Amino acid sequence: MNDSAIWIGQGIGSLVFGVICAVIAPNRGRSAVGWFFIGFVLGCFGLIVLLLMPDLRVEQEKERRYREENRVLREMLRKERQVADSRHRVHGERLTAHDRALGLDTAAAELPHDRAAPPPPGTLPPPASSRQWYYAVDGARHGPVAGGELRDLWLDARVPDRALVWTDGMAGWRPIGEVGEALGGEA
Repeated sequence: MNDSAIWIGQGIGSLVFGVICAVIAPNRGRSAVGWFFIGFVLGCFGLIVLLLMPDLRVEQEKERRYREENRVLREMLRKERQVADSRHRVHGERLTAHDRALGLDTAAAELPHDRAAPPPPGTLPPPASSRQWYYAVDGARHGPVAGGELRDLWLDARVPDRALVWTDGMAGWRPIGEVGEALGGEA
């Protein structure tokens, strides 16, 4: 084979890959002219790259839907805020009217609902180190033991994780894992 035949074969092959890329590119949201030249220069590698790239039309449609959904959600949030503000204002007016009717001023006396008032002095539970704890395993009750000692027994696996514990000030028996830090001692 002579050199001109090889060059003609390579040229025809490059031209074929360029045309294939130019035909496929618009279906994937890409430029036909640009991909013709990429296919012409890179041959089958250009075609492979084109086929591996995401379809721009699909990506643009996803982006459009995402923006539309965000717009709808922002609008819903704005409307919900307006409703909440309106309700808050109405409740405030009703409470003010109620206070006037009773001759009270409850607005200044409100406490945050998530905080309880601290207990009066002298009613705090004793420190963990001086508390006496009881523990139960499989229905058998043990104790009293100091909190640190019970914690050491638990950490050494001599008291199992399924054990229930109780001390003065607790409403009922609780799993040891829930009160482990209240036992005191070194972790």
